[in-house]
Amino acid sequence: MGIGKTRFPAKKLFIVTLIIIGITYSVMMLGVYLSSIHQGLSCLTWPLCPNGFDFPPPKYFYEHLHRTLVLVLMISLFSLAAYSFAKLNNKNFKIKLGLASALLVGQVLLGWVMIVTKLQPLVVASHLATGIAFFGILIVTLISLHHHIQKNNNLQKQN
Repeated sequence: MGIGKTRFPAKKLFIVTLIIIGITYSVMMLGVYLSSIHQGLSCLTWPLCPNGFDFPPPKYFYEHLHRTLVLVLMISLFSLAAYSFAKLNNKNFKIKLGLASALLVGQVLLGWVMIVTKLQPLVVASHLATGIAFFGILIVTLISLHHHIQKNNNLQKQN
């Protein structure tokens, strides 16, 4: 353990990661819903709809909600990543969070490109593929935290 580093709090990180996965899944399902109701281009300004931070009119509601959840997701993930890099001494966890953060930035940029290109199919496919990769790395992170917890529990039982 380095100076200023703290013990690896796997259980708390598991809960936070699980919450981030829940937000991610909600964003993904809302995006699919937007596509299914053909409102993927209901809000052509980016990153905010024309109403800014005000409560959106029905025309922009789902797109506004989608973007608001993405903002919550970004704040949550980047806060966890910043905490991990500043306070934890676990290289594998930092790598996973770094990759997840990079994928999320790419995902947001692809969301912007989707609007600019008016849902060009290759851009939409890239947006969806990046979202799946992002979700996947979060699942891998959660599983590795679970293994860390199990390992610690087994060590405690032996002592």
